[in-house]
Amino acid sequence: MKILVVTQCFYPDNYHINHIVQDMTQRGHQVTVVTGLPDYTTSKVPKEYKHFRHHHDYLGDVEVWRVPIIARRHGALMRFINYLSFIVSGSVFCALKKFQPFDLIYVWGATPVTMAIPAIVLKKRAHKPLFFYCLDLWPESLKAFHLTEANPVYKMVDRLCRWIYKNCDQVAVSSTPFFDYIEQVNCYPREKMFYLPQYGADEYLEKDLTAQDNGVVDFLYAGNIGTFQKLDCIIEAVEKIRDVPGYHVHFVGDGSTREQLEQMTREKHLEDKITFHGRVPFEKMEEYYRLADACLLTLDGSNRIGDTLPVKMQGYMAAGKPVIAAINGAGRQVIEQSGCGLCVAAGDAEGLARAMRQFAENPAQYAACGENGRRYFRAHFTKEQHFETLEKNWGKIYG
Repeated sequence: MKILVVTQCFYPDNYHINHIVQDMTQRGHQVTVVTGLPDYTTSKVPKEYKHFRHHHDYLGDVEVWRVPIIARRHGALMRFINYLSFIVSGSVFCALKKFQPFDLIYVWGATPVTMAIPAIVLKKRAHKPLFFYCLDLWPESLKAFHLTEANPVYKMVDRLCRWIYKNCDQVAVSSTPFFDYIEQVNCYPREKMFYLPQYGADEYLEKDLTAQDNGVVDFLYAGNIGTFQKLDCIIEAVEKIRDVPGYHVHFVGDGSTREQLEQMTREKHLEDKITFHGRVPFEKMEEYYRLADACLLTLDGSNRIGDTLPVKMQGYMAAGKPVIAAINGAGRQVIEQSGCGLCVAAGDAEGLARAMRQFAENPAQYAACGENGRRYFRAHFTKEQHFETLEKNWGKIYG
């Protein structure tokens, strides 16, 4: 199949869509990508991508078209301008560009949902089916920016979201609680949706990533460091168990709240308990999984953003690591169903502290959790299962 992928974020920024596109080509699909300029890692556009350089690239067999955007920088206003710039430039490009023939439009539906607008422009022009992979709930995600449902901006985006979903021929949801939200809030029919969990790194399944005894219990958080992740809950939990000897927390990743969390760590004098390693390439993550005795997972539980099943969960499970979480929604369901670790309510720093203390004082008690996670991963989260489900359902909208 010839697939045109629309995503605001793509390589060289580190996003799961990079792996999805690569895996599509390995399965014999011909893929073209329309994306923005890479600005996620540093919040700025790198010099080598300015002035229309690398506007048209090939990454292996994948043709990539990059449209100009205004870099995200910092703050809610600049983030809004960044999103708007992709809508405008992406829509103009999709309205005017003569692409090679394609069969289906694939929208990688992470934040913001508005990245689907250029795809809708292309759909109306090319008369091709539009598939939307829903990874975040909108307009719910606006609540992370402290916008309430009574806010005029929230209401405007709510109407826009309904229009976006109305123009999708098919929607896949990455978390089961999304079904109700999209049906009730976005007014999209349930019969046009299907469940498609994100897949993890299958290659970890066959590797021995058992942590070596270094005299310390190492906790690992790996992934985006942003508002949705509620990572201050981990800092607060560590403060409550600062008296427990012989453990350390490692943050691997980057994002909008990293500086704030580092400052919080210094203010609480927890530098001896917490280390921020920054962003690392995917191929080096194996080193950190081998270091970790257990992995940490938190999400904001003050709204339905917390219904999300973060893809880092699949990574933790494939690596065979016990998961200690403060999370609601789909993440909690998976932990309880699989028996892969300990879970308390989202935002419960006291409960997370108890769980971390419990693990740190007797990690051997949870030795079976890692294999439980791997067993559940094999049953639900492999790459082959993901693409078999995807391609089977595509058959309903593409003859």
